[in-house]
Amino acid sequence: MIFGFGRGIHTSFGVFYVALLDNFGWSRGTTAGVYSMNLIVDAILSPIVGHLLDRYGPKRIVGIGCLILASGLLLSSQINSLWQFYIFFGLVSAVGLSFMGMVPHVVLVSEWFSSKRAFALGVVYSATGVGIMLLVPTIQWSISRVGWAWVFQALAALVLLILMPLVLGFYRHGPHFGGMPRDPTKAQKQWTARLALRSLQFWLLFFGRVVASSGTMVIVTHQVAHVVDIGYSRIFAATLFGLMGITSTFGRLIFGYIADLFSKRTAYMLNILTAVVGIGGLMAARDPSQPWLLYVYLLFFGVAFGSRAVILSALAADIFSGKGFGSIFGFAAISVGVGGALGSWLGGVLYDGTGSYLMSFEYAISVLAVSVLAIWMASSGWVKSYDERLWPSSATQPTNH
Repeated sequence: MIFGFGRGIHTSFGVFYVALLDNFGWSRGTTAGVYSMNLIVDAILSPIVGHLLDRYGPKRIVGIGCLILASGLLLSSQINSLWQFYIFFGLVSAVGLSFMGMVPHVVLVSEWFSSKRAFALGVVYSATGVGIMLLVPTIQWSISRVGWAWVFQALAALVLLILMPLVLGFYRHGPHFGGMPRDPTKAQKQWTARLALRSLQFWLLFFGRVVASSGTMVIVTHQVAHVVDIGYSRIFAATLFGLMGITSTFGRLIFGYIADLFSKRTAYMLNILTAVVGIGGLMAARDPSQPWLLYVYLLFFGVAFGSRAVILSALAADIFSGKGFGSIFGFAAISVGVGGALGSWLGGVLYDGTGSYLMSFEYAISVLAVSVLAIWMASSGWVKSYDERLWPSSATQPTNH
């Protein structure tokens, strides 16, 4: 519930984006930069959140996140200029979302599950789809009835009255906190953040997530605006995006199972192929005469949407699980914010320059393809063997490194 609600708010930016463009008349590229800033803040904070999780635990960190997010949403309801939107939603709300977002939940789930880890993460990540399905059309409907300001205030109240008590009542460390590697023979080979930052596996995963996040956020940020531009109503566009929550929920479960059953890099390649088919349907839709193209997009991109994070989070946990995993995954999560910020901003800029989203969507397909190569390399035997060189040189380092 907590993860799904937070992600639902995060991905509902596209609905607020359209409402605020109409209200204030800002340019699309400049306004989309708010979402880019939100992602950049999350990227900067991710290593800090990971370190704080290792030290203070999930209850305190996610609880603080709820308080900050509620404050940011409440302040966002009072904006009357673009700089305020940047500060209140792009900065304050972003801090709250980071403290209650992907890093703490991946770390927490990894503490509770060592086998079938990808499927366990898939179950929790599927909450994103439920959050999108429930929140996006509800937010759009509410904006059309009472206005965007009241919707921001209602969301702030829900965070305080529902999410905060759940965090305080249920969050705690799992049995694998500070965990030992699943292979007892590697008990002395505990990854630390400093060691991981010297490994080739880490940087290939990092680069793969940067480009994949960039391609994904081009679509997520601008899909509602594109569907409205080609002639569909706003409520239809928001409902379509909301229905994606259903398909993405199943996708996270399916790809989590596939990743455990076969291999994570095979699951990742299938995921990207599925996403590309969906993007092709969105690109082919030019007017309201062929709604079936949007249903192709809904099904294929929806199934792939978010499942990438399940696969890559499980892969990172398999490689780097141990006492320093919170910090390591925090550094790895920078890639999501950097890539997402680039994609969100670039999509708006390319639209302002060309008058359509065609080039933006072509960019998305290209970088998603590049990410497949990076993930396959990160999972290859020669890269793992190359990183083995780190252990002898690290044996003489102090343990607190």
